[in-house]
Amino acid sequence: MRHFTFTPLLLAIFLTACGSSGGDRHYRDVTLGKPLEMPPDLAKFEGESSFDLPDGITGDSESAAEKVPVLARVESLQLQGSPGFYWLSVDEPVENLYQQVKNFWAFEGFVLNVDEPVIGIMETEWVYKEEGAPPKNDSWWYRLFAEEDLSASQDQFRTRIERDLSGGSNNRIYITHRGTEYVYEFQAGDRDDLNSADDDWNFRRPEPQLEIEMLSRLMIYLGLNQESVDAQFEQPRLFKPRASLELDAEEKSPFLLMRDPYQIAWNRLNHVLQRLNFEILSSEFKSGLSGEGVFMVKSRVVETVKSEGFFGFGGSEKSITRRFILVVFEETHEVTRVIIEDEKGNFDTTPEASEFLELLFEELK
Repeated sequence: MRHFTFTPLLLAIFLTACGSSGGDRHYRDVTLGKPLEMPPDLAKFEGESSFDLPDGITGDSESAAEKVPVLARVESLQLQGSPGFYWLSVDEPVENLYQQVKNFWAFEGFVLNVDEPVIGIMETEWVYKEEGAPPKNDSWWYRLFAEEDLSASQDQFRTRIERDLSGGSNNRIYITHRGTEYVYEFQAGDRDDLNSADDDWNFRRPEPQLEIEMLSRLMIYLGLNQESVDAQFEQPRLFKPRASLELDAEEKSPFLLMRDPYQIAWNRLNHVLQRLNFEILSSEFKSGLSGEGVFMVKSRVVETVKSEGFFGFGGSEKSITRRFILVVFEETHEVTRVIIEDEKGNFDTTPEASEFLELLFEELK
């Protein structure tokens, strides 16, 4: 077998021959003319460097993607509250603060389901997380008889930005976490779509540590370093009961005493109601020398109904919906009282009202 090899010289001759056959060759006679001149009535000036786009927009800097917006007065960012209930206090206009917090949730990868800048509230979509997983046994015999337990959870965060009611610039940021859980047991091969079974999701116990985690990330996003954040969380705090459950002997009605000023107590109570996923039908906050506010809350109550059988014993349970009217008012400058009234304005002395106050007490104490 013979091998033919084209040398570079032969290849160049071959290409030249192909290019010279036919075609329009007028471009070879083109010459360059004089450059355009600036008309005399227009002034020529050099561009200023102040009009250059920053690195974050042009992308010229490798670290541009890592830059995040910071507050104009980052030193004003302070963590306040007490164990179980924290918030951020910051000296920044609410309009700027809202956009920065909104950017924070986008930076964390959350999509907002509620975005209300007028009232300062934003809420993320539910984030689905599958906790359990099918066993890693693919044998035909195992798949035939084995049962699978699959648990899943969802998380949601709600942010509320509150203006300084005194007219100053000490605005506050609150973050509330809510979580649901789903436990489903099914036979192998019968994998239903969990997302379609909304009625089977149950709210789980509040997890304040997730709120603390997001507050920490927000502080770092807004400009504080990790050391400053840790130092604020490690400030020594003296333990003292923050709430007590009392009983009015004359009215035979329980009530809560919260050892916080009226405004702080209102925010704490609002925070706990959202944590426990109670539906707040309405809320009215009144500020003044003697503050007084009202929450109207809807809750499901399990009631035991006695059956009228032949032997006169036994019973069944049913779920009913109750409305509770919480009246919050300032007792002293450092103590706030919470009572439950009925629709007529009288003390609610029903067992359901007592259980409702006990549940709030467990979260507020």
